[in-house]
Amino acid sequence: MPNELTLSEIQQLAKQLSDFGLRHIVFSGGEPLLRKDFPNICDAFSKLNVKQTLLTNGLLLEKRFTEIGKYFSEIIISLDGPTAEIHNSIRGLEAFDQIIKGVKKVVSISNRPQLSIRTVLQKRNFRLISPMIDFAKSIGVNRISFLPVDVLSDSFGRFNKELIANRQEIILNEEEVIEFREIVTTMIEKHKHDFETKFISDTPESLLNRVQYFEALLGKNTFPQNYCNAPNVSTVITSTGEIQPCFFLPTFGNVRQNTLSQLVNNSQIRSLRKDVQNNKLERCTTCVCTLNVQPTAALLNSF
Repeated sequence: MPNELTLSEIQQLAKQLSDFGLRHIVFSGGEPLLRKDFPNICDAFSKLNVKQTLLTNGLLLEKRFTEIGKYFSEIIISLDGPTAEIHNSIRGLEAFDQIIKGVKKVVSISNRPQLSIRTVLQKRNFRLISPMIDFAKSIGVNRISFLPVDVLSDSFGRFNKELIANRQEIILNEEEVIEFREIVTTMIEKHKHDFETKFISDTPESLLNRVQYFEALLGKNTFPQNYCNAPNVSTVITSTGEIQPCFFLPTFGNVRQNTLSQLVNNSQIRSLRKDVQNNKLERCTTCVCTLNVQPTAALLNSF
């Protein structure tokens, strides 16, 4: 994208973040692997002993894993179906086979990062939760998690107008929501062991919250109660230097104009943290991706 932070700016920012106490960075997008200098970025944080996680669409994983694999404790791949037909139809791209090649390459290496799959649930794949879990096991990943499709924000570089236009093709209708609740209830019992071993990262309660979210979109239920302290333990910095409390809340500055210490503890963000903690923000009540980490756990980097 235009005006993205340069490698030099990111290296300087890495030092600022480390001095400020950064323990863990997650690279997201867009697609991080599109940056040719991505290994240099990873190396800057590695030298500062920062734990690193990659969230990727997986298309370039086979090509670039040799360059970047050593830097990560976990690689999370977005995969929305157990077959090429399902995943490709959702993504609008012939991508499935290439993603699986990347997964197989990573799995074949003995000293490798933890490998995870994240599946976004929507109309085309909600019936495939159980097959998706079985497929994840068959390709040798370490865990899988599920999120409901977000149609209420323009986070992660999406445009809300496009989401609104396609909303009815994405969200579940009344009959499907009833079916979805039955599916989830059944799979919770069927995959009890997978919850206990954490192969399924979500809890049974959180998966039932996914059902409630779709019910709420239809006005058939309230949105699940969210408990989030993301702005207290983390921050989001975009590729152009904008800083946000989380992916879903507006920017409150830019690292090019102010130092990190000026930004993360100014009066605006302090007030917002209290509002998030007290669940006062409307955007937070409909959020699909909350984070609730105790400060001690954050300091120990156990999340």
